[in-house]
Amino acid sequence: MPDRPSRDRQAPAPTQQHPTLLSSVCHDLRAPLAAVQMGTSFVLQSTPDSPDNERARKILAAVLRSCGQMDRLLRNFSDLAHLEAKDIVLELSEHDARSVAEIAVDSMRETASSRSIDLVLDIPDYPVALLADRERLVRGLGHLIENAIKHGPDRSRVEVTMTPRKDVVEWCVTDHGPGLADDVRAHLFDRVWHSTRAGRSGTGLGLAIARGFAELHGGHLRADAPPGGPTRFVLSVPRKV
Repeated sequence: MPDRPSRDRQAPAPTQQHPTLLSSVCHDLRAPLAAVQMGTSFVLQSTPDSPDNERARKILAAVLRSCGQMDRLLRNFSDLAHLEAKDIVLELSEHDARSVAEIAVDSMRETASSRSIDLVLDIPDYPVALLADRERLVRGLGHLIENAIKHGPDRSRVEVTMTPRKDVVEWCVTDHGPGLADDVRAHLFDRVWHSTRAGRSGTGLGLAIARGFAELHGGHLRADAPPGGPTRFVLSVPRKV
């Protein structure tokens, strides 16, 4: 379905009129980081794939992976800063809702493959009209998939499904990890939190961002995860914002 420009929808009245210091710093850091990525990629492509160069190529590939991780982290911090400042303007267009799941899943296939995890996509075989900011929904769903891959065991499955309903679209991400311990459940969507106990742990950035993007669309994010798993996150947004 071709994209069709539509009106923009602004988040609730901002609490501050200018980007936060954190978002500005993240923006400024991504430019030199991109230069490092480009330079490293050029050197890697220019280095012959031979036994003599094997160690150098491995180091260059590791640098590229680290740059990618840093770029994602900077974008996450910037997203959180703008969500907290309530200064995000949604760029709304009409899309086929299936493309949100397809793009998000494709972006995570390499990550899933590194853990020998089978990333399964189940979507309808017919178009589903959705008026939304597709880029932000893709990023929000991508965070859920990345979270599922992180906490699912090696050689397991992560299932991504999409269910169209009368007025909403739901994307579900299910992993077969350890489920949610009580201490993790209590802080699941906290912006920054660490757990040293068994079960899930981490910064919580991805889940906080996914929930923020869902709520900007008038939707929500919920978790259905009994102890012992499986863990299921459901991102739901209205079909017309």
